[in-house]
Amino acid sequence: MVLKYFNSNRISLVWFISLFPLVYWIPSFFSSGYFQHPEVSGVPLGRLVLAFNRDFSFLSSLLALVLIIINGYLLIQLNTNHIFIPGRTQLPAFFYSILVISITSLHQLTPQLIASSLLILLLFRILSTYKSEGVSLNFLDAGLLVSMASLFYFPAVIFFLFLLAALIILRPFIWREWTFTLIGLALPYLFLASVYYLIDLPFADYLHDISASWQKAEHHFRIKEIVNLSYVAVMLIIGSIFMMGAIDSMKIHARKFFLVFLEFFLLSVVIYLIVPGWGMGMIFFTAIPLAYLFSHYFVKCRRNWVNEILFLLLLLLLLWQRF
Repeated sequence: MVLKYFNSNRISLVWFISLFPLVYWIPSFFSSGYFQHPEVSGVPLGRLVLAFNRDFSFLSSLLALVLIIINGYLLIQLNTNHIFIPGRTQLPAFFYSILVISITSLHQLTPQLIASSLLILLLFRILSTYKSEGVSLNFLDAGLLVSMASLFYFPAVIFFLFLLAALIILRPFIWREWTFTLIGLALPYLFLASVYYLIDLPFADYLHDISASWQKAEHHFRIKEIVNLSYVAVMLIIGSIFMMGAIDSMKIHARKFFLVFLEFFLLSVVIYLIVPGWGMGMIFFTAIPLAYLFSHYFVKCRRNWVNEILFLLLLLLLLWQRF
């Protein structure tokens, strides 16, 4: 019954998926003081976001919630545009929401949330190039989006490797598209260097800020968060095994798109493991491909009591963290 309802497109489900993050978020609106984020952000725009959190805590929390709801809608729209998960489903927004709201210490606007939101827009640009005739300028936009994300949280620049991998998966080799990608990455930094020059600041100061972005982030997961994330890891294994069995029967475009999401997820995990300053904000990045993996599983799996329980446990563990 539960899976049947969540696989529908009823108006009540749309309202539930939109309002559930708000209801879960409400205690954070009334938390006293500013959340002490363990993440560091050396670059100026990242520091500006953290200063905004400190001075306008309520507004910052509200903006973060709005951005998460918008991101969920964008994930639904991406599947609606390309139908790589069979049928139109609201599940990508649902799973994205429950994954990113599960860590309450991140219930404010963070550089990682902004950077990950820009990468969602990047997915729109690169997936639309599949089977595009001729040279696509979308990779210029994609390079710009990676660069802009790194202006808020510099380690996000590593997702340029993801962009190159997506080029290999989705497109035949066209040297001009690779050139456009590099130009897109460079343009914001050329503009930034010009600004530093005009205001008579040494660009070496920015390079020092970049080094601060790699500082070790001190963070400690609560027991409830560890239990919840452990269950997410179990679902990751189940969903991955199911995907391996289903991928050969997928349409070619869906297969390639899920390979792109796999590259995105693997790079997120590698970055979390090797970049000391990545911190808990990595959930904003890993939640994007996981939302599609879990959605694919619960759309295609059998409607039996085992899968009903697996689905309900995701919700129950999330609620458990609030009490």
